[in-house]
Amino acid sequence: PQIDEIVKGLVERRKFVYLCTNGLLLEKSLDKFQPSPYLTFSVHLDGLRDLHDKCVDRQGVFDKAVQAIRAAKARGFRVTTNTTIFEGTEPKEMQDFFDFLTTLDVDGMMISPGYSYEWAPDQEHFLKREQTKALFREILAPFKAGKKHWNFNHNPLFLDFLIGEKDYECTPWGSPSYSVLGWQKPCYLLNEGHYTTFKELLEETNWDNYGRASGNPQCADCMVHCGYEPTAAVDAMQPGNIGRSVGTLLGSR
Repeated sequence: PQIDEIVKGLVERRKFVYLCTNGLLLEKSLDKFQPSPYLTFSVHLDGLRDLHDKCVDRQGVFDKAVQAIRAAKARGFRVTTNTTIFEGTEPKEMQDFFDFLTTLDVDGMMISPGYSYEWAPDQEHFLKREQTKALFREILAPFKAGKKHWNFNHNPLFLDFLIGEKDYECTPWGSPSYSVLGWQKPCYLLNEGHYTTFKELLEETNWDNYGRASGNPQCADCMVHCGYEPTAAVDAMQPGNIGRSVGTLLGSR
């Protein structure tokens, strides 16, 4: 209930805040916030109406979220979207979805392949590593060819990784997660519990147990952004990649 006060305090300290939401309560909550370059609403949308409502198992969620996006944009807020792409997704449908989000003038789109964490209710539609690369190659083909100018909220090297042009290892310490429960043990998708302090997280975590190179079977097919985008960010600082990374920040592909 104090989310507006928390956000206000963080923004005043010039901390960047991405407030994740399914969009259902966003529109009626807008009065609690003030537009700021430091505040972004990140709205969960997994596709167009039929696909998204199926993914969340509730009718009407897509329309409600889109209405909230339009309302937030009209009031000057920054809005991005976050999308999980699963096995069986039609590339053309996802391309149409990106086109639709472009008409909403969203400030960025985040995409990630579905990961088969064991406590997920649906275990049938997660992607294996080679499936991920093939699917994302199809989906992103118009973007990579320069025919589409979708505004992705990603390092371009992470997109290269998704289509198989880069081979990265996971950086499990790259996206630390803290909540009222404490510091999430990596990776949060494995749901291994929490540490009370940051010191415990750093010193008691077996960091070698995460990522494909570790041999951990739970990591074998994972290509999720929380582990691999930090790796891409480090790679972006290499001399051969800096120009492209800066170009993306300035609006060029």
